[in-house]
Amino acid sequence: MKHAHILALAVMALILAGCASQPAPEQRPYTDAEVKQFALEMLSRSSLPYDDYERLRQAILHPRVPEAGKDLPKDMPKKG
Repeated sequence: MKHAHILALAVMALILAGCASQPAPEQRPYTDAEVKQFALEMLSRSSLPYDDYERLRQAILHPRVPEAGKDLPKDMPKKG
């Protein structure tokens, strides 16, 4: 009977210790600079031909972002 009480107390202590432990810190989102650095590191480890490597490296370093509205047609169709 005494062993059952000791075992129950030990189990309760372990459960309470687990509940009292600190939660893992929240992960923050990666910054654009970190993503770019990771992409460059992965590219440097690839076995691409030099021309392909340089083309992709330039695309990572200097991305071309289209201006807003450039892909819209010049004359919008009229409704009605």
